[in-house]
Amino acid sequence: MTYQEGFWPLAGRCLFLLFWLLYPLMAMGQTTLHFQEIWPRPTNGSPETLTLHNSSDQTIDLAGWQLADTAKQTKPISLSTYQLAAGQSWTIEAKTLGLSLNNDQEELFLWQPDGQLADTVNYAKAPLDTAYQRGPDGWQWAQTLITAEPAVAKNQPDSPATTTQTVTGLVTALPYQLSSQYFYITYPDNSGGLKIYCYHKLWPQLTLGSSIEVIGQLVSTTQEIKLNIHGQQDIKIISTTAPLIAKTITTQDISQLTLGQLVVFTGKLSAKNQSTLYLTDDFGELLVQLKTGSGLKNGDFTIGQIYQITGLILNNNGYRLVPRQPSDVIKLELATSSAATTTLDFTADPKPTTSVLTWIVGLMAGFSLMTIAYILTKQQK
Repeated sequence: MTYQEGFWPLAGRCLFLLFWLLYPLMAMGQTTLHFQEIWPRPTNGSPETLTLHNSSDQTIDLAGWQLADTAKQTKPISLSTYQLAAGQSWTIEAKTLGLSLNNDQEELFLWQPDGQLADTVNYAKAPLDTAYQRGPDGWQWAQTLITAEPAVAKNQPDSPATTTQTVTGLVTALPYQLSSQYFYITYPDNSGGLKIYCYHKLWPQLTLGSSIEVIGQLVSTTQEIKLNIHGQQDIKIISTTAPLIAKTITTQDISQLTLGQLVVFTGKLSAKNQSTLYLTDDFGELLVQLKTGSGLKNGDFTIGQIYQITGLILNNNGYRLVPRQPSDVIKLELATSSAATTTLDFTADPKPTTSVLTWIVGLMAGFSLMTIAYILTKQQK
């Protein structure tokens, strides 16, 4: 065998072996989802947040990805199913994941669905109201947040991450009806909605059905997307119209519902527990959540009664129907028919209809028969 005849087969084997040895390192270097920003020490009641960024040119499904801080490193949190578009960032409130970011000495970890470590970041001491950001020269502290678009609102086009987002919709739950710190808007086609949140509780005069435009920061939690605003100056009232017409649903429609939809449901109250009602129809069960600001309470409802309830579809460990005010609840009369009221019940004992006089006559007749029988017996002796 000549030198040339043996070299190329040997070289091919070496290259093949080298590829498989380096593949895991190559794959790790090509990770397309990573930490982009950490906000561990905010003030004024703002939530701690962390931001992930998709630097690839394809959408990434976050289902199966896991995240943890130092305390949760051995028990990481699985991220929910969420489609993160190419170039898009996802801002998460730390508390919604069960995390509490340390002000001193913290490390965060991100794992791929296959268990491989995708990214990690750590800091020694967090300055007040300062964000830890990934830049061209590595991580550094900055006073201004660079990410604020965790997801695109339903009626907004795709766009790169910005500091603010503008959304429009119709007011379907007023401030203080569900909470003092937020209200809800629903899109005009009733295909979904959005929570408008203000920590300082600064609201303009709103009415149900008002068409408004809101500017704020979109933040994704594990349950929903909300728009954080600073105050009433971020809300522009476009017009005041009639309230949105609710969509009639049954329990068969639950899987197709979207958060923030305004719906109306009719069912029988089968059980209740503190602030939760269990309504059933012919197909299944729907849970109704009572909020203090709605003016509705557990004692207002009777088990076995049929109710028609209008409200918003929200997520509280599963889809819940949330009424906003007492007028959202209508008690329906139980259906009856002439056949039902005239049907005989053979299972119950009939009530006696014999009069007292009849009983007296009967007793006298019996006594007479006994006397005659006694006399005849004496005569025979």
